Amino acid sequence: MRSLPSGTVTFLFTDIESSTQLWEKHPDEMRSALAQHDSILREAITANNGHVIKTTGDGVHAVFEKAADAIRSTLVVQRALLTAGFFENPEAALRVRMGLHTGEAEFRDGDYFGQSLNRAARIMSIAHGGQILLSGITAEVIREHQPADAILQDLGEHPLKGLSRPEHLYQLGAPDLPQDFPAIKSSIQFPNNLPAQLTVFIGRERERAEVHEKLASARLLTLIGPGGTGKTRLSLQVGSEQAVHFKDGVWLVELAPISDPAYIVSAIASLFEIREVQNIPLIQLLIDFLLSKELLLILDNCEHLIEACAEVADQLLHACPNLKIIASSREALGIDGETVYRVPSLNDDEATHLFVERATKADSRFHVTEHNASFIAQICSRLDGIPLAIELAAARVKLFTPEQIAQRLDDRFRLLTGGSRTALPRQQTLRALIDWSYQSLNETEQRAFRRLAVFSGGWLFEAAESVIGEDDAMDGLMGLVNKSLVNVEEQNGQSRYRFLETIRQYAMEKLVESEEAAAVRDRHMEFMLNLTGYPSQRMFGTEDTEFLDHIESEHDNLRTALEWAVGNNLIHALKLAYALGGYWAVRDYNTEAHTWCNTILEKTAAMSDVDRERGRLYSLLGWIYVTIGEHKTGRLACEQSIALGMISNDILTVARAYSTLALTCIFLGDFSAAMNASEEGERLARQHDLKAELAFALSTRAQLEYFSRNDIDRAKECLLEAASLAKEAEFGWASSFMAIGLGHTAALVGDMEAARASFQESAELAKKLGNKRIVYSSQSEFAHILRQHGELDEPLATYRDLLPKWKDLGHRSAVAHELECIAYILTRKEEPERAVMLLGAAEAIRRLIDIPRTKMEHVEYENEIAAIRSGMVTAEFEDYWKKGNSLTIEQAIELALDENNTL
Repeated sequence: MRSLPSGTVTFLFTDIESSTQLWEKHPDEMRSALAQHDSILREAITANNGHVIKTTGDGVHAVFEKAADAIRSTLVVQRALLTAGFFENPEAALRVRMGLHTGEAEFRDGDYFGQSLNRAARIMSIAHGGQILLSGITAEVIREHQPADAILQDLGEHPLKGLSRPEHLYQLGAPDLPQDFPAIKSSIQFPNNLPAQLTVFIGRERERAEVHEKLASARLLTLIGPGGTGKTRLSLQVGSEQAVHFKDGVWLVELAPISDPAYIVSAIASLFEIREVQNIPLIQLLIDFLLSKELLLILDNCEHLIEACAEVADQLLHACPNLKIIASSREALGIDGETVYRVPSLNDDEATHLFVERATKADSRFHVTEHNASFIAQICSRLDGIPLAIELAAARVKLFTPEQIAQRLDDRFRLLTGGSRTALPRQQTLRALIDWSYQSLNETEQRAFRRLAVFSGGWLFEAAESVIGEDDAMDGLMGLVNKSLVNVEEQNGQSRYRFLETIRQYAMEKLVESEEAAAVRDRHMEFMLNLTGYPSQRMFGTEDTEFLDHIESEHDNLRTALEWAVGNNLIHALKLAYALGGYWAVRDYNTEAHTWCNTILEKTAAMSDVDRERGRLYSLLGWIYVTIGEHKTGRLACEQSIALGMISNDILTVARAYSTLALTCIFLGDFSAAMNASEEGERLARQHDLKAELAFALSTRAQLEYFSRNDIDRAKECLLEAASLAKEAEFGWASSFMAIGLGHTAALVGDMEAARASFQESAELAKKLGNKRIVYSSQSEFAHILRQHGELDEPLATYRDLLPKWKDLGHRSAVAHELECIAYILTRKEEPERAVMLLGAAEAIRRLIDIPRTKMEHVEYENEIAAIRSGMVTAEFEDYWKKGNSLTIEQAIELALDENNTL
């Protein structure tokens, strides 16, 4: 028998299309047909210098040293199958699909392994019977050596099941073979946020298979092991390969930058653009969103938040039946139902392959020789097969030969005289390697390495300059990038730098050991404070979306700076929290703002000479309380802000706090106090020419007039003046609220066109700021007005468009109200049965979340229920109500969206 080829080879996979049906319909003929099929394949493959590696019952797996030989064999096979006549029934045929891919062979223990093999199999799996598909590299290899009658057709790029990189596919044909096939069955791209991998994933065949097997029967699979063993990379690879099993995608949550357990839920929610909703916990909104999703969540680097991660995972898994979680950590989460998988080190072959691949990327001149091969093997063995350690060592080939690297590892790792180095913990091995890497840096690079540890979630070059120093930043950072201690990625047209988390932890230890830790953290804090643009001249600061997005990208750094300030510089903590207030409010980080404000105000209660700063922070806190619906505490915060602002003569803060106080009093029903506060806020703003604050005061006064139904004309006057001032002051956030108010007042006097324009303006302003909730609210509010003015079709279309969007936001009370509004319209369209079912479904949702209707909503609801009952038999009404009451949210939405009235 000829020896099997190694190196770069071409793999062929074949399979019979619809073989199960053929066996069912033609069992006797299939026995002889399959034998003849196998004979045709073996003869053609062998005649063209190929080797049949395996038979799979309905197909074969073969390998060729030359791609041209593989091509010739497939054409021979397809011609023979076309004329063989396997069945008496002319409608029955044996159609074989084929896939070819050329790549590096990993041959061991008499078999082939690796990504090339997987890619060939995936290419075959998406072909049709009778079709031959080639990968792009195979097509390129045979282009100048293909048979004269062969036809290559470019099919473009297609994603392949379980593989992160798409493939450029070609169809191979000939004039005497079928060439017209349906579109190939490539997998649909799945929703995800998995980062693109810029390096090859090497080895781990056994581990991937085991993880896939365990995940099939587990809801929570935790990959554990010491730092640097490749837990993150393995979880990302498995997540990519698992994507076809999760129609709602695979989503990565990077927990390493988060230091406070309270922000875990926020980090997950932000992936799905879930914003906080008044009076509803964020975890509940997240559960509502994930409730019906078939989704895989990857929680990466849980170890420093282990208890909180366990609690969140437990809540999500119990509430969301189709959710699965892969967690990576240095220890298990320790909750019921968890399956734990310890990620081992790379075996010798994989570790060597990894070293060579990464060394070649670090220095294109590097290659394996007879002399250095043994030293490479020694390096990989002494590093215990830890991927990160091997990658760091491989990067040193720019400076040292493998022999020199091995010598230096020996010097560093001989920690116990006469003892076995294999007895040392792997983390200690990794620490020793990083320590050696640190010692190999020059003084400028070491200083940069230590100081950059203060950043969480990465940094831009200007930020690096602030902590390293302008003179040393360029050389220091470039040295760290070149030596693979800092990663670089492009973000919004700029280079963003990042430590691997294990490296950052080591760097932080070095910073703490130095005498410069406090000074460096102070510089980081100062830079972050300047980044926010403190001091802000109005409640919401800048509303430039590009700037807000930049603040979003630095949120982890801002949190780190706040943590340092709270423990070391409370005046800066006051300023930084206040400066972040606009970002928190516009982007709906209300719970986080609430926590920071209360913590800082409590810590500064006994301080002197900070009345101005504390008054400002109380004014922000008052607004946050209004936003989350805690109006009593909001009132107290506003009153405290006013008192402190009067002491420090901070008129802007006092004017703002009076307007916020007016809002809290409106919602508390204290219209007299609201009027007094509104008038005082307006007086101060006019007296001191505070345009943004005057716009705020006037919009509050308009709300008071509208809610109390006292003077609608006055409300309109206030809103018009406020809108003009807001535009002049570029106060977009306030403008979006004022536009809603103008829409309501225009509708009250019957000017529907003006109302439409105002609600559209509100939605457009909110969209620019990135707030979907206000966009949807604007559309929904105008739909209510249209419906109350007798319109049916337009509001119905709006409600149907918004229903799934509200659900995706996790806003169940909005879903319930939209269902009710659709029901009211369907009643008028003579569909009372479906209307009753929707009302029953809405009632079930409200009961579940314990959210009652407002007074105005309740009056309309009672009138509509009475009208429907009067036109239906009681038993019939109760029957449809019960059916609706038993529907899930998804079923209720589906019923509401059905335009064909199919109950």
